[in-house]
Amino acid sequence: MSEPFSLRKIPPDTLELAKELSTQTGLSLNDVFRLALASGLLVEVTKVAPGSDGTLVGWEGLLLAKALRRHLGSAIDLLLEYGQHPYQATMSSGNGLPVLNASRKPTTLVTQEKNQFPKHSINDDLDMLDFGDGLSETPEANG
Repeated sequence: MSEPFSLRKIPPDTLELAKELSTQTGLSLNDVFRLALASGLLVEVTKVAPGSDGTLVGWEGLLLAKALRRHLGSAIDLLLEYGQHPYQATMSSGNGLPVLNASRKPTTLVTQEKNQFPKHSINDDLDMLDFGDGLSETPEANG
């Protein structure tokens, strides 16, 4: 279980994305990978059929849904904003028009005035699950 892993096995574009995220958030590359692993595992659990006890890899469905809520909220917003949500065609306002206009100006996840991530981040869920800090915990936020 304590088998070491090599960064050589991580695709170059993924490694570059992690480096950029590390630079933008002020977190170490190790912290970025740790957070990505924690949130990614929650997503991967959803891809597995429930066990004989009705749980998803030992997790009750409601607990997993609550843990995923903040992880996926911003991703779902992004998909909707750019017209890429797989169910967007079925989600309409009742008059046949899409709920969101994909041509509107994208919003940013980082506030302009403080250059900080929103307070309602994965940090809350990771703390609840005892996984550690979220991306909103940048070094300047701690000091």
